[in-house]
Amino acid sequence: MTKRLALFSYGLILSAVIGVIAALFLIIENLLSELVWMTNNQLLQILLVAVGGFILYFLLKKWPDLPKTAHDSIVELKTSQTIDYQDVFVNLLITLVILTFGAGVGPEAALLSAIISLSIWQADNLRYLYFHYDELKQLQFNERMKRLFNPFAFRQKYDREIAPKAIKIVRQKKLLYGIFTLNGVISFGLLLRQTDQPSFVTKLGQTNWNVRQIWIVPILMILGIAFARICKLVYRFFTERMSKISFSLPTKVAVGTLGIICIVLLEPELLFSGQHSLHLLVSDWSQKTALFLIGMAILKLIFLSWCLNFNWRGGDIFPLTFAAMILGFAAAQLLPNFDKLLVVAVVATTVLSEMVSPIIGGIFLIFFFPIQLWVVILLVAGLLYFFNKKVLS
Repeated sequence: MTKRLALFSYGLILSAVIGVIAALFLIIENLLSELVWMTNNQLLQILLVAVGGFILYFLLKKWPDLPKTAHDSIVELKTSQTIDYQDVFVNLLITLVILTFGAGVGPEAALLSAIISLSIWQADNLRYLYFHYDELKQLQFNERMKRLFNPFAFRQKYDREIAPKAIKIVRQKKLLYGIFTLNGVISFGLLLRQTDQPSFVTKLGQTNWNVRQIWIVPILMILGIAFARICKLVYRFFTERMSKISFSLPTKVAVGTLGIICIVLLEPELLFSGQHSLHLLVSDWSQKTALFLIGMAILKLIFLSWCLNFNWRGGDIFPLTFAAMILGFAAAQLLPNFDKLLVVAVVATTVLSEMVSPIIGGIFLIFFFPIQLWVVILLVAGLLYFFNKKVLS
């Protein structure tokens, strides 16, 4: 086997492992959530949330800096040119506890952090094979496999001094990592499909919008921007206030647990991230009043900020998407003479673009809407991108 073929084969195996780990995380999270929440008895649900709070406290007591988010991993990578990936499974374990027991956060933050960490792990292992290929060839097959598939013992950290700098090799490296990324995504998708996992995307119906209704778009955008910026100001104020209060770890976890219990009592449909609750908007909540929907959106945002500030941390993209969609349907209830999905698309894209980023708001939301609305969603996201860029500059 040539060195190139060995690197290619090894990279395919490692990238498939990363994809499988990511898929298994979501599969286990779904299974545990169904197991914990299979009862409709509120008293038992409250008891289970309390148990989850105790488990989370003991885990955070031992690993206080976890769970990591994708942002944490990127900052660590930029600072030290590498990542300590030996805590990746503990990070996923703590996130599993947070998600399983009903916190209003998403899996994407810890999952992306794990993928970034494991990608560095993959690169270190490939680097070890690259620089020790001749040495490994001299070993017996069993010993060679032990070294290559030992998770942490045989690695080669990035070293700028010895890293290949030839343009041809750098290009080949970029091409290989592109192939490995695609291979990991395919492995991830295949395992989720083979195990019949629920889709991340809920189709919201059909649209009949026309250009005569386009004049409502800037008005909806202005209202969406105003709402999102008010929410950001309130969240920043709340976070700053909470950061000035010196809570002990058990107090923070307990307060976060009480927040989840309140949602159990008030509106259980707002538990979890919201990624599997979007169907409510086209079923049980489709006939609800605009006031009810606005209340649910605000409550979802309060629940998210509560969890993030009291150690039930996780991703915010799915919860914010759910809240933005609820607001969109509330606006559509107030504007019955306009195409419902046009109103929903503009409001949701505006709010999500302001709260997260126009890139995520534009690209992520198109999967929920009919193709006829993609141009509207991308136009709204594009306008907000250039507007924010100009304001910031």
